[in-house]
Amino acid sequence: MSNKDTYEELAEMIGKEDTVGMPKTPAFLKLLQIQFTPDEAKLALQVRLSGGTLAQLSEKTGMDKTKLKQRLHAMADKGTILYDPGEEDPVYKAVGMSAGGLTETGLWGNIRFNYTVELGKTLHQVLKEFAEEGLGKLGFPYTPVWAPVGALPGDALPSENLAEALRDAGHWSVSPCPCRLSQWLVNPDKPCDHMLEACLHTGALSRWAVKHGMARQLTYDETIELLRKCNEDGLVHTINLLGQICNCCANCCGIFRTYKMGAPTFIPSPFISEVDGGRCNACGICADRCPVEAIKVNESADVDINLCIGCGVCVPTCDVGAVSLVRRPA
Repeated sequence: MSNKDTYEELAEMIGKEDTVGMPKTPAFLKLLQIQFTPDEAKLALQVRLSGGTLAQLSEKTGMDKTKLKQRLHAMADKGTILYDPGEEDPVYKAVGMSAGGLTETGLWGNIRFNYTVELGKTLHQVLKEFAEEGLGKLGFPYTPVWAPVGALPGDALPSENLAEALRDAGHWSVSPCPCRLSQWLVNPDKPCDHMLEACLHTGALSRWAVKHGMARQLTYDETIELLRKCNEDGLVHTINLLGQICNCCANCCGIFRTYKMGAPTFIPSPFISEVDGGRCNACGICADRCPVEAIKVNESADVDINLCIGCGVCVPTCDVGAVSLVRRPA
């Protein structure tokens, strides 16, 4: 089998076995060729997204367990093999496209390898294609939005509070946002204005990312403080899926690309923004910050509840305290 055939087979395997999938585009094939050596691609095809324990994979591949473990951990360093370092006998899995996927892991550790810049530039195109051809064709909303902890109304339930959802994860860490980093690598003269270190991980994903140099470990309190900074910076808390929390901007993130396509995208938070017209001085900052253009300003700011996703980025920079979150009407 030629190397090209191996990469095409790997792309097809990911497209079929991943929850979302990915079309076999030239950019995606190039990404695989950069991130996997030919031997690593062949091993990933044997491991597959379903994976197996070291003993199971040793039997399947015919490789000695010691040598196999070394190869799997070398691939984990590159973000292509996933497992939980906290388990005594973990299941090793090939990384697909869903949360904690190949659209992210190669850049989580910033510029670490001699191929990372080329990978990042290629990833910029892959992210575009993944948004348009993968996520954009799901046909249903797929991205939960979390309201910022500091803006939650008094009737918010523990299940609606991201701080509570993350409290018992046991491990927390942060990485550079691959969407923003790839944007910067492609357009170095026009970097995104938003903070770069904003991709959060928890639990098993966090343990893996930290162990293999892809993330910086945080305490729980540092994690909550980082969420506060992200909200103040105008980033939208999304997902909390498989241990990953994204802080997205409308400029770079694939999630917003699908939204701008008109495809079903966001699962709004249980809250909406509300403006106190008596306090509002019509400065327009909230409208400028709204990533979905749900706020218009005339004599005062007005919120379109049909567009508002309840992300709360309009709250922290209102100097007169006119904007708050309230429960979304039933």
